[in-house]
Amino acid sequence: MNSKKTKSLIDRLTKKYPTVVKSIWMTSSSEDRKGDTIIFLLDDTNQIDSITTNEIKLGAQKLVKSLGLRGETDLIFYKLSDYWELIRHGSPVTFTEIRDGVPLYDPSGFFLPLKKLLLEGRVPGTKEAMKSLIQQSPLRLLRIERVHTISIIDALSSAVVDAAQAPLMSVGVSPPTPKNVPDQLRIHFVRKRKLSPEYVKYYEDVIKTWKKLEHGELKIIRPEKIDELVEKATRFVEKMEELMQRIEK
Repeated sequence: MNSKKTKSLIDRLTKKYPTVVKSIWMTSSSEDRKGDTIIFLLDDTNQIDSITTNEIKLGAQKLVKSLGLRGETDLIFYKLSDYWELIRHGSPVTFTEIRDGVPLYDPSGFFLPLKKLLLEGRVPGTKEAMKSLIQQSPLRLLRIERVHTISIIDALSSAVVDAAQAPLMSVGVSPPTPKNVPDQLRIHFVRKRKLSPEYVKYYEDVIKTWKKLEHGELKIIRPEKIDELVEKATRFVEKMEELMQRIEK
């Protein structure tokens, strides 16, 4: 396409109909179409009549002929309200026109934002939107898995902390922080051979994992690891219950 002639065509039409021509863009030639296509979007929100519309179409065709663009340029005219209906109903041809289009005249900023939304997959029913959806699905599953994991580890950590504090309080120790629980268990129970060191290690494994998740050092925990932590927490809580019974006796 001759760019100077095309610019002349657009300048003349937009100068004569500045309030009617809202946007103009061009789509390149394809296998089934020899020439390029110029798409005119006419603003009918001010209720332009059919006479004005026909006048613009005839004027554009005459200019194409006089400028020597006939045979290499096709012209398509749309009313704004009709074009929105095509978009709303998911017209594949319309989306192709937007996807492949290059703006030639767009003073109101209609075309470029629309094209941006389309390419970002934010227009429902388009292939871009479908691609965006399928790309988001694995991320959503990862988020669900992470939330589920955090919930489990948080519950396990609360269980072992509460279970550990009960026997410590029974022997006169003020409720220690989660961080200080292992030292207090060693002082009051492990050294007196009332508790095996392995149970303190169970506690530490659960709390360390919880801290790593909380600080973002761990994103996902393998199911096998979660099962292992559940087993350790269960054994720890059962041991604390047994310890409490012995203290009470």
